[in-house]
Amino acid sequence: MNIVEKEAVEYAEYEFFNGDSHNTVDNLSSDLSSKLYSLKRKKDKLFFLNILRKEVLNQKLEHEKTCKTVNCGTSQEKETGLFVIDQEIEEISQSYEYQPKHSDEFSSEQKSELHNSLNEIKDKLTKLGFGQQIIFDELDELKEHLNLGKKNWFQLLKGKLFDLTVSKTLEETVIKEVYETLSDGFKDLPNLIENI
Repeated sequence: MNIVEKEAVEYAEYEFFNGDSHNTVDNLSSDLSSKLYSLKRKKDKLFFLNILRKEVLNQKLEHEKTCKTVNCGTSQEKETGLFVIDQEIEEISQSYEYQPKHSDEFSSEQKSELHNSLNEIKDKLTKLGFGQQIIFDELDELKEHLNLGKKNWFQLLKGKLFDLTVSKTLEETVIKEVYETLSDGFKDLPNLIENI
């Protein structure tokens, strides 16, 4: 457990809902903002908030296992906390730009090649009779996320291809061919598509 995670768990356990019956949106938001002020990096703030969210949700679910009161004060308090956390995550996310490690970044040439490959795949799918807009939207969205770095981009690709397989929009053989086309030339990538 790293320092940020440890801080988030302790904050969820002992400080966020300090037993005060006045845990309003304003009070929780103010307390959380004060806590986040001590974390200088946005990625640490987002990590803290995601751990905090998980902890608060677990507290709510654990409480509701034994509580029989509908919309009890504790559940409402946890819901308010989740609302405040979600607002902070959304606000920070709007100005946070992920920076992959230098070794994980796509070069300009690789970005261009992937962009061209995605266009060629769209043309090929159209010729094969898979011209649904949903497929084209997914492929176009991949072009917008080349800034994620190789590992995260290929994970995103895997997720999109998995969704297209599950929804029966594309056949498994076509999915594997798309992945092989896009991953061609990239070394040290785990076989992300093997489980589809």
